[in-house]
Amino acid sequence: MSDRVLRLVGLALRARRVAVGREACKRAARAGKLHALVVASDAGTSAARDSGATGILVVPAGVDKVGLGRLAGRDTLAVLGITDPGIAAGLAAEADAPGSV
Repeated sequence: MSDRVLRLVGLALRARRVAVGREACKRAARAGKLHALVVASDAGTSAARDSGATGILVVPAGVDKVGLGRLAGRDTLAVLGITDPGIAAGLAAEADAPGSV
């Protein structure tokens, strides 16, 4: 599952349809633009809640904070919000796919 998730995250990053970090995710959620939240495997249990992800699809990234950060061009990153509804739908389909975790 993580390869497909990471490809979709990369697509969202290239399209600049992301909110990088908790504060940016909170702002996007308040504005109604947050469609999915990708969470690093070693992020704390409150990472999704603190990012304003109430009622939002939360998808495990399958990589740790360093790996997610490297993908986004940062040192570390616990959460990354997806603001594109099409990419969020792809993540939802991947989360529901047989054999996904």
